Amino acid sequence: MEPVRTHRAKTVVEAARLHRASVRRERGQTLVEGPDLLADVVSAGAGVVEVFGIAPDGDSAITAVDQRALERLAGTKSPRGPVAVVEIPVERLDRDRNLLVSMGVSDPGNVGTMIRTAAAFDWGFAYTDGSADPWAPKTIRAGAGGQFQTPIARIGSISELKRWTTVATVARGGEAPRTVVDRPVAVLVGEEASGLDKSIIETAHYRVTIQTPGVTESLNAAVAAAITVFALEEGSGDLRSDV
Repeated sequence: MEPVRTHRAKTVVEAARLHRASVRRERGQTLVEGPDLLADVVSAGAGVVEVFGIAPDGDSAITAVDQRALERLAGTKSPRGPVAVVEIPVERLDRDRNLLVSMGVSDPGNVGTMIRTAAAFDWGFAYTDGSADPWAPKTIRAGAGGQFQTPIARIGSISELKRWTTVATVARGGEAPRTVVDRPVAVLVGEEASGLDKSIIETAHYRVTIQTPGVTESLNAAVAAAITVFALEEGSGDLRSDV
């Protein structure tokens, strides 16, 4: 039987380095934690390099580690396990899909939730410099593995989105999402505190605002993105019902 690896074991140390963005880019790999998330990622076709866990005797598919090593790999306290090293898919833009775009959204939870929304509605996802890394373990958890279910690509600027009708999301002064009629669309979402740059807003084909009758000044970036996507799908008649 293979020995149980500690937090100092070379294989554990090397895998834990994937918490660093530069290492993820260099190796084209990331970390996925938890049985359900790992199962979803595998179902989506991701290549699994190695799986670490506190495994029962005789489970040769799992590299056995102790609790401290599992915590180092997961980057969280009291992780569920297992933690797997998986291959990052080749990034690409699907020009036949609508697109949700992070224009510098820096919070991993927001970016992950936006990716989850894109995957749920069969949209693609793009991101610019300044955005949280879609392939960071925390972002993958927030995205429920949607990173492996929909096309994702880094873009340098909206000049790369000439194929799409660009839709800038603004806190106030925009039209209702239902007024956007041209497809495919690229919905641009800015950082929660500062929003989109003025130059991007002015360049976009449409500017949309979600009207809220309550007293809250604005919506969370990921929530605003999800509502906008839903409204655009509903307005285009693309939403399907199983009823």
